[in-house]
Amino acid sequence: MIFSKKITWLVSFASAWILILFFASLAFALPNETIPAPDFTLKSLKGESVSLHQHRGKYVLVNFWATWCGPCKMEMPSLETLYQRHKSKKFSLLAISNDMFGAQIVEPYIKANGLNFPILLDQQLQASNKFGVVSLPTTFMIDPEGNIIGELRGAEDWASPDNLLYFENLLKD
Repeated sequence: MIFSKKITWLVSFASAWILILFFASLAFALPNETIPAPDFTLKSLKGESVSLHQHRGKYVLVNFWATWCGPCKMEMPSLETLYQRHKSKKFSLLAISNDMFGAQIVEPYIKANGLNFPILLDQQLQASNKFGVVSLPTTFMIDPEGNIIGELRGAEDWASPDNLLYFENLLKD
């Protein structure tokens, strides 16, 4: 009698887990919801107003960073490599600085490190807040229709063979 109660309990327990796993797998099988990237307009180091919507029709890598952020500084050379390799294709890179003192701090850093990609200033964290950035660096990949297709929190080697191959395939005509 006790043995049969244990078997019944085990069968019920196993059945419940099978149902839970089945419904969980259905949830993961549903198509992902499209998430439009929030638009922003920020000043560049050159004093120009730059909006995200100006880059429609291109893949856009939006990188939030700061000069005081060690991991951010580590990934800057690889962002430069990625930018130089793909700048003439349907690709844009927008590096958004969260430095409170803006160009006064950012411009010397950019010059000292020979960086040539577009740098935007977000001293009041307007764009950062729209994107929900809570740590630096944080990078978003946006498709030509303006939807977020990827997000990475933390530093990355953008010039690694795998990343360069990803962008080569993504930007094929």
